Amino acid sequence: MAKGDKKPGLQRVEGSARKALQEYAVEYDRIKEEELPVSLGFSARLNMLWDLADVVPSQIEGRTLSILGINSKWRESDVRKWLQKDVLPPRLEFHNIVKFLVGQLQDSHNVQRWEAFLLYGSPIVSSPVKHIMYREDQSRRDIATMIFAQITDKYEIPPSAYEADEVFQRCLTFMHKFNIYELRDFQSGHMEPFKHYMFPSD
Repeated sequence: MAKGDKKPGLQRVEGSARKALQEYAVEYDRIKEEELPVSLGFSARLNMLWDLADVVPSQIEGRTLSILGINSKWRESDVRKWLQKDVLPPRLEFHNIVKFLVGQLQDSHNVQRWEAFLLYGSPIVSSPVKHIMYREDQSRRDIATMIFAQITDKYEIPPSAYEADEVFQRCLTFMHKFNIYELRDFQSGHMEPFKHYMFPSD
């Protein structure tokens, strides 16, 4: 690069006219939000981590009340929001919950990565436990079984037309792709893409 030449990455910045400070203030005021955006799927991902940690019962077996026994300072209404309404705990509480749950997992896991995954989900943050998420979690295998049954019933696919184990694994894989951790996460709009993925045309 010749002497005096500007670096390519800096030319646009140096050559552009900077706005007046007041313009930035107006722009900031225009785009700011009064509340943090909802972290869609947070509750499902948090429940998945509770499932993997295996320290409290499932949701249908009294999970909320059991969690209250871990920290008496938590309020039932708050815990239910964390588990059901995609509401995040306060930042420090969130960190401590994740640190506690990750500490119960058998393999070595990064707490910060788990925090990012719970907050944003995939594909923004890939799952920290791709290799065990569905293999070891019976509740999601039960959900996959129900999805399997719905699709074969809706599209009238006979058992002779597929290899059950292979199609079941495809269902689990696609559940992961679509962040389906609970049966309520599976919507009518998922039927068609699941059908094509589970039963691809030759």
